[in-house]
Amino acid sequence: MDKLDHYRACIQTLLEQHSQYSSDNEDVESELFFDSVRDHYQLMRVGWKGLKRIYHTVIHFDIKDDKIWLQQNTTDIDVGQELQDMGIPKEDIILGLHPAYKRPYTGYGVA
Repeated sequence: MDKLDHYRACIQTLLEQHSQYSSDNEDVESELFFDSVRDHYQLMRVGWKGLKRIYHTVIHFDIKDDKIWLQQNTTDIDVGQELQDMGIPKEDIILGLHPAYKRPYTGYGVA
């Protein structure tokens, strides 16, 4: 398996695992979006809580220039560490949710 296929598989596995966390509200569903052509991957929560619409991106990854970009993480879980545990080098994980000037201080990759 080449590097990009490995990265895609790791991201999809991670998102599938996180989609299994149940919500207290059965009217809110987890939805997974895998675009392996353009390399965009998301876990969303969609539904209703009473009269309030729930439409929320939980985790969003992109793959750009052979690196995994974490674009959104609204959990309290270090998904960067989970990717490392799956064999992804720390320097290939970019915290895109931080501005470029902060990235050298995150301990992860810089792009």
